Amino acid sequence: MSKSIFITGTGTDIGKTYVSALIMKKMINENMNACYFKPVLSGAEKRQGRIYAGDIEYVKEISGLNEDTKNMGSFIYEYPASPHLAAKLENKPFNMEKVVNSYNKLSEKYDYILIEGAGGIFCPFTDDYKPIYTKEIIKSLNTSCILVSNTGLGAINNAMLSVYYMRDKKIDIKGIIFNDYKDSLIEQENIKFITENSKLRLLAVVNHKDNNINIDLKNIFGE
Repeated sequence: MSKSIFITGTGTDIGKTYVSALIMKKMINENMNACYFKPVLSGAEKRQGRIYAGDIEYVKEISGLNEDTKNMGSFIYEYPASPHLAAKLENKPFNMEKVVNSYNKLSEKYDYILIEGAGGIFCPFTDDYKPIYTKEIIKSLNTSCILVSNTGLGAINNAMLSVYYMRDKKIDIKGIIFNDYKDSLIEQENIKFITENSKLRLLAVVNHKDNNINIDLKNIFGE
């Protein structure tokens, strides 16, 4: 059975895909038999008659991963909104069984799977009487998480709320990665405050110009 890790964030556009691409690149450079999986993606574009799944294509391009895009995502929506709304507008309802089946197929081929969530940890995929959120995907895939956070104003509130929620839901958090770091006093203090008060392991700090990430892969995969 493959070993996996789930990349979630403190919100939308926090840099999960960028961080995932850097981690995937490092995994491939270290000759790990690994693949990327994005269960649900919204905001895909139609290019020359086909759907262009931006996040998946970006990770493939940066990392050099050689896998068919259609195998790396279960639900691809064009409408740029929360998945629960995109699913409703496009009449393509979310189904957990399809996500698990997609993951299992990748697991038959790869030893390691890097999974990226949509939006933040509270992202909804359905809006019926019992909504499905990111935590249900994490539980269904039986995986642990890495939390991605920004470092500027608002980072403390968003990161700490995410951590408290994840721990309340018994989600295993391997650590935190800070993104878009510019080395200001506020960012330095935010990183210090969040790591000390959340008691999370600081896994890496990156900015948007980084081409690589310094992270202990064996540690996050429990080896």
